[in-house]
Amino acid sequence: TVRLAEGLLPGGQMTREQREWCTAHNVRRYFQGRGGNPAAAAAILAQALSWRQEYRAVLSGEREPVWQTDLRVLARGDDGAPIIYGCFRHNVPATAANTQHIFDQMAAVLETASRSHRRGATNADNIMDCHGFRMADNLNPAPMFQLMKMANQPYRDGLRTAIIVDAPSSFYMLWRAAQPFLSEKTKSKIRFVSSDEAVALITSTSGAKAAAIVKRVMAENRSAEGCTSHRLPSEVRDDEESPSSASEPQRSLTRTLSRKLSRALSGMQAVYQHSTVTSRFCCCRRRRPDATEDQPYKFDKFHVN
Repeated sequence: TVRLAEGLLPGGQMTREQREWCTAHNVRRYFQGRGGNPAAAAAILAQALSWRQEYRAVLSGEREPVWQTDLRVLARGDDGAPIIYGCFRHNVPATAANTQHIFDQMAAVLETASRSHRRGATNADNIMDCHGFRMADNLNPAPMFQLMKMANQPYRDGLRTAIIVDAPSSFYMLWRAAQPFLSEKTKSKIRFVSSDEAVALITSTSGAKAAAIVKRVMAENRSAEGCTSHRLPSEVRDDEESPSSASEPQRSLTRTLSRKLSRALSGMQAVYQHSTVTSRFCCCRRRRPDATEDQPYKFDKFHVN
């Protein structure tokens, strides 16, 4: 499968980084995903390798993303599975100026999560907190499609559960647009829940400590000021891991991307300060919830037991 995938790459050769990434565990996901057909597995493996080459500078920590939102690895459960979290209160509309920055942040967070597995875990939970969701801020589907592309090939089978919290009725439009592009396997992993139900779900899968972190951050994002303390791309600190359990690539990526966070956030603010519509396009953490924000809606028809 690896040999066939190499032949599909530009020039018919892998880079050193691409070859090192082709571990038995990683290749097995593509081989099994195509029912043991080497040629079919090679096709999607080559897609993943091409994507990793495109984002090589971000994935290695060589280039720091211009952080756009609060999307990050928030915690790791007792079972060793990372928990990714992002809140629409801190969302920014995707524009020609920042769309690639949004892609870069998603890539950095997903890569960090993939390197944060412990205790035999192989996937992660992803919490999409819809508090502060505004349909007008999410009319550009590019980030959604790019995230699905990342989940489909580069981080194949990396999702354990997608937890969508307090989704308003207008979110259904976004969900309806995404549904046709999701496999039944992926759709079966999606849960539409309230914030209280989300905490209960995380408690059952990841333990009380991780659930307490999620509960605290969601509560802060529902306060007047919001959760303003973000460590990107991950809140899971190096000193929480033993030297034997934390891989050097993971420690290196987290250190490289986190040590200049203040400068990065300042740069992110500068992107918007010259816009004539700053109040519309600035990070939502600076605005207080108001009556124009869409209200939570319970998607009973999409609950999966």
